[in-house]
Amino acid sequence: MPRVSGASHVSFSVRDLPEALEWFRRVFDAEVLLDEPGDERAAAVLSLPGTDLLVGLTQFAERPDHPFDPRHTGLDHFAFAVESEAAVAEWAAQLDALRVEHSGPIPVPPGVILNFKGPDGIALALLWRRPT
Repeated sequence: MPRVSGASHVSFSVRDLPEALEWFRRVFDAEVLLDEPGDERAAAVLSLPGTDLLVGLTQFAERPDHPFDPRHTGLDHFAFAVESEAAVAEWAAQLDALRVEHSGPIPVPPGVILNFKGPDGIALALLWRRPT
């Protein structure tokens, strides 16, 4: 059976590409690898420092005018991995400094999670997984 070696990228549909791009740059110190303007579809690809994970942001000209809702079929949330339990606490402090509302670190069976939302209300998290 072929195996998956990890995650390559995640892409989010956003209402306002410049706003989302700035938010991801500010919160994650992300580097813009691609900024592709367009009338029907505009997109950007960002690199997160210290990872191989890329984040895509796409704005479509025709889109519903309602915020993200995890109860709809599709994405419930996306969790970024962090290296330690202490890193979760550091992220909580960083999000506080950036005035990004969050849940605070929450112990869960696999480790500790910190929940927050992006500028379009997309549910995001930072997760430290306890070694197995």
